[in-house]
Amino acid sequence: MRSFWCCLLLLHLLSSIGRISAYLLPSSPSSSSSSLESLDIGRRSFVKQAFSPLATSTAFAFLFAPQPVHASPLPLGVPAPDFSLINSRGEFITLDALTSSKKWTILYFFPGAFTSGCTLEARKFQQDLPQYRELNAQIVGVSVDAVEKNSEFCKKEGLDFFMLTDERGEVSKKFGSALSIPGFGTFSNRQTYIIDPSKNVRWIFVDVESHIPRHSTEVLEKLKELQKV
Repeated sequence: MRSFWCCLLLLHLLSSIGRISAYLLPSSPSSSSSSLESLDIGRRSFVKQAFSPLATSTAFAFLFAPQPVHASPLPLGVPAPDFSLINSRGEFITLDALTSSKKWTILYFFPGAFTSGCTLEARKFQQDLPQYRELNAQIVGVSVDAVEKNSEFCKKEGLDFFMLTDERGEVSKKFGSALSIPGFGTFSNRQTYIIDPSKNVRWIFVDVESHIPRHSTEVLEKLKELQKV
C-alpha cells in the first residue's frame, strides 16, 4: 500500500514541476547564455528540492495523507452490512449468498490490485486456502478496482477465490474501511473482517499494513479461536 500512495504522490510532484518549470523558462529568444545557465541551475535546484525526503514527506502529509471516511470499524458482534456487488467472475454477490452455505467468510478490503502489498496479501491467502476450507471458511476480497482489473488480477495470480468491485466505495464506507485521498477519490483501506455463518462480525483486523506477510496466519489463528467459542 505504501508504494500505492507513493505513486500518487509522484504524479502530483511531476505535475507541479511541469507547471512551475514554465515560469523558469526564458520569456524571449534573446535571453543571454548566462541567463539560460542560471535558469538551468534554478530548475535543477528546484527538482532536487522537490524530490528531497523532507519535501516528499511534507507533501505527502499535507496533500496526500489518506483521510478516513469512517474512522471507526464496526463493533464486534453486530450483523455485517448487507451488500450486492459484482465479483471478478461477473456475478452479483450478496452477503446472504455468501453465508447461505453456512460458511465463515473472511472479507478483506485492499487498496488496489497489482500493487506490491495487495499482491503479497492475496498470495498468502491463496497459499493458505486449503486450511481455510478445512475450517469451513471462504476468502473474499473487496476493492474499488473495476471488475475487469480484479478479474485480470485473479487470473494472473492464479487465485481460487474472487474479488468484489466496490467501485464507488459505498460498501467500504459501511464497513468503516474507506480512505479518501484529495484529488483521487475513495479507496478501500486494508482491513479484514471475520464474519460467521449467521452474518455477524466476529473479528476485525485493523492494523494489517504493518504485517502483511504474516496476516493470513493471524487470521487462521483467530478463526480457530472463534470457532472454539
